[in-house]
Amino acid sequence: MTDERPYGRHFAPRYEDDCIEDPHGPEPVSAPVEQVQEADRPDCESSCVSSECAESSEDVDCQAEAAEQASEDIDQSDTKPSRKRVVGITVLVVLFIIAMIAAGIALFVNHSIAQGRRKFEDSMQQMIDQSGSTIEHDGVTYRLNENMVTVAFIGFDGNVTNITSGDPTTGQSDTIMVLALNADTGKSTCILIPRDSWVDVDTYIAGSYSGQQKMQICLQYTYGSSNEESSQLVAQCASRVLSGIPIDHYFTLNVKGVGPLADAIGGVKVTPVKSVEKYDIFEGEETVLNGRRAQEYVQYRDYHVDISTLERQERQLSFINAFANQVLTAASGDPAKLISLYQTALQYTWTNLGMEEFSYMASIMAKHGATDFEIRTLEGEFSSQNGHAVLYLDQDSVAQTVLDVFYSPVS
Repeated sequence: MTDERPYGRHFAPRYEDDCIEDPHGPEPVSAPVEQVQEADRPDCESSCVSSECAESSEDVDCQAEAAEQASEDIDQSDTKPSRKRVVGITVLVVLFIIAMIAAGIALFVNHSIAQGRRKFEDSMQQMIDQSGSTIEHDGVTYRLNENMVTVAFIGFDGNVTNITSGDPTTGQSDTIMVLALNADTGKSTCILIPRDSWVDVDTYIAGSYSGQQKMQICLQYTYGSSNEESSQLVAQCASRVLSGIPIDHYFTLNVKGVGPLADAIGGVKVTPVKSVEKYDIFEGEETVLNGRRAQEYVQYRDYHVDISTLERQERQLSFINAFANQVLTAASGDPAKLISLYQTALQYTWTNLGMEEFSYMASIMAKHGATDFEIRTLEGEFSSQNGHAVLYLDQDSVAQTVLDVFYSPVS
């Protein structure tokens, strides 16, 4: 590998404290000096990064036609977030479940559901064709749960300009979570891959693939030439981490969407698990998070503290749980609230999921409900690379997570 950084179509990895947010996005900022303490520090030294650096029924024809028009409208609206370069953070999983339910309310069309199911089934079938449907582990035979739906949720830090050079950069993904939805049982499992996980990252130079390098997984996003391509690269990287489980779809949310979404439900009542004192958020003291306070609670990291990444992760998970409970409780009395919240989310998100995939996932949620939801975090051991924290994943633990979520023992 050359130590030349990507350029041209692809962007070079950057230091987080050298970036500002897109001036054309919502709530532009100019990166004042005091924010340096809040921003994440670079995840690798320059020398390190540069070298790594339906079945269709007879009576649904008119519905299908309407669904096609709705799909075109959705496609057209998707371009607006891309132009604004909106990007994301951890609330993704909950928001996506909301999106699925909202999509189900508005676009529940048999033809679309069947098409969506077929797309997810094709992904799993490709894995079966390549690797088979059974594996052996510790003397036990496991069979793949073939009716699984997977989506990568990518929380993006929103930094798109390098202050020092003025060059564009795609930034990093602060959060990577994989939703695994079992279509047979309705169980939803969210697998959190810590941002500092030391993994094989696809690298590019001058727009050409130049092999894999060991890096923190958050840096995979930086090698895309657009937000959409970066999201696809992260989804592929997450698939490699999870033993090749296919993850063909992504859903990305801008960090700046956290505040408006909290506001849309009247604030999120949470008992903080860690303090963010600058914003009067104190561990163990119940508070209602709105606007900027909500965003800082899930985003803030003190680079002077080695375990700050872990503390942020704990805060993010506590926010998700509080947000989910509050939204589902409110929606049980008035489902229309989900549609309103979904419309707010659209201003800060983009995805390669179409109406067909949304409709299929909504049908699963409608059939089984949305109460069986589990969050699992990949385990490992923190160490240091050139003075920056990295997480060496426990491969036995990762393998067990894959078995528990995607396989069943053969009796």
